[in-house]
Amino acid sequence: MKVRRAKIVGTLGPSSNTVEMIEKLIKAGLNVARVNMSHGTHEGHAQLIQNIRTASKNINREVGILIDLQGPKIRTDKLPDGLQLKAGETWVIGQTKDIENYPEYKDCYIPTIYDKLVDDCHDGARILFDDGKLMAKAIERDRDVYKIEVIVGGELKSNKGINLPDCDVSAPAFTDKDREDLLFALKHNIDFVALSFVRRREDIMEVKSLLHKLKVNVPIVSKIEKPQAVEHIEEILDVTDMIMVARGDMGVEVGNHLVPSIQKDLIDRCNERMIPVITATQMLESMTDAPTPTRAEASDVANAIWDGTDAVMLSGESASGKYPVEAVQMMNDIIFEAEKKPKERPLLRHMDLSSVNSSLMVAASMIAEKVDAKRILALTEGGNSCLRISMFRPQTPVAAVTSSISAARKVCLYWGVYPFLIKEYPEDMSGYQKAVLAEARERMDLHNGDKVVITRGDGRYFSKGNSNSVKVDIIKDAPKVLGSHEVVEEAADEKKRIHLDLSVCATCQNCVSICPHDIWIADSKTKMTHLKEENIGACSMDMECVRTCPTGAIEIIPKFD
Repeated sequence: MKVRRAKIVGTLGPSSNTVEMIEKLIKAGLNVARVNMSHGTHEGHAQLIQNIRTASKNINREVGILIDLQGPKIRTDKLPDGLQLKAGETWVIGQTKDIENYPEYKDCYIPTIYDKLVDDCHDGARILFDDGKLMAKAIERDRDVYKIEVIVGGELKSNKGINLPDCDVSAPAFTDKDREDLLFALKHNIDFVALSFVRRREDIMEVKSLLHKLKVNVPIVSKIEKPQAVEHIEEILDVTDMIMVARGDMGVEVGNHLVPSIQKDLIDRCNERMIPVITATQMLESMTDAPTPTRAEASDVANAIWDGTDAVMLSGESASGKYPVEAVQMMNDIIFEAEKKPKERPLLRHMDLSSVNSSLMVAASMIAEKVDAKRILALTEGGNSCLRISMFRPQTPVAAVTSSISAARKVCLYWGVYPFLIKEYPEDMSGYQKAVLAEARERMDLHNGDKVVITRGDGRYFSKGNSNSVKVDIIKDAPKVLGSHEVVEEAADEKKRIHLDLSVCATCQNCVSICPHDIWIADSKTKMTHLKEENIGACSMDMECVRTCPTGAIEIIPKFD
């Protein structure tokens, strides 16, 4: 079964807010649903969150919910008609309430809702409108307004964004509106919170302090979209849980020509720090109106995967576009193809393995590859160990085995890790692992002889004194009834008959190593075990090979006169 490693974050909106549509998106590959707090009401957001949970429950597939806070939006105020700005003209910009104080500028006044714009601005600073479509340069301050010269003109409409890339904007990254939105979201048990327009570590610590006071553990996704954030990226990485490369405002602020190199650098830094990173904005933008993307967009998604991003995000394509399901499915297909050529895994000497969890998860990943395991079953309570194994980019799919619904939703954003929600099992670890194996066999389509690696490194068992561990187990049944096998090697002499059922043989070669009579041999190329018929006469029928066979593939039947 194909398993996609990188995750898909999809913004939900008018085109995708019903239970039926969300079910389709999840089936198409959606892992995390983004709720944009810049639009709508709390009542509408509450209904959307409920619809996401209902859809997830209906199809029995967990998804995370990411709340994206608006941040300090600097916009023009309402305008009766659009303003026609022409290159070379001089205008003034200031607060709406001050228009009446400047009658001399009545016909060239740009009103803004941001009350600190004039204080934040300085001579020569660029002022960008409507995602950079219009550009002006600050000339000089005149009391409570700023004179500006239009460099790139056009029509300026109501409520359009204003960017000040050359200014240190004093507005906090975490506004009063954001605080209200976050408290609302926490009441609805969301899984991630994205903080917009982060500039320095203090922006993140303010939100962390609030979450700490509320005794809530919700990962913070810091959106990197300001030049100040790029400048202070190391201190931001020291305190954030996750990063989003928010290429929309970033392109406006720093210039589109710099976005690709910043994106690549951010992904590299996050991979090195074991911090999940989301690549966002305009990844399949043309699918807002078309059923297929451009070739450049497909390459953009694939290159983000090859760079090492943990997740890719859809915005308007899934929120308000005509083809939301097709956009998610296309993203899913592009990722599958890109992952056929995986990025080179980080070298161990470059990884921080000082923690017990990190070293354990790397060991589990390597063991799983060497024994050709079908799955890694990571027993976890909070999901932390799964984050560690995710950052090593294991080739073997990882199932985060947990009875915690919050942990199951959290790992939805971890590369290569999928939630495996189970009920509570017996407190003893032996009984727990047996129950997990039985459920994994049923739900993961595992068969006799399939190997799984079971690991535990965090949670209640570790905290109660049970050591962390890695264990290889083999899916097995009791020995089958003679004659029921489909692929069997047989040999017989006057004293016994020996059967080897290749359909359930685990190729563990226990029989090869334990038999002193050279009855079992291992093919050097296929690693399959075979029965060496000419040597069975030496068999003492001590049944040691039967005892050591984990899948019941071997049967020795004595002949009686």
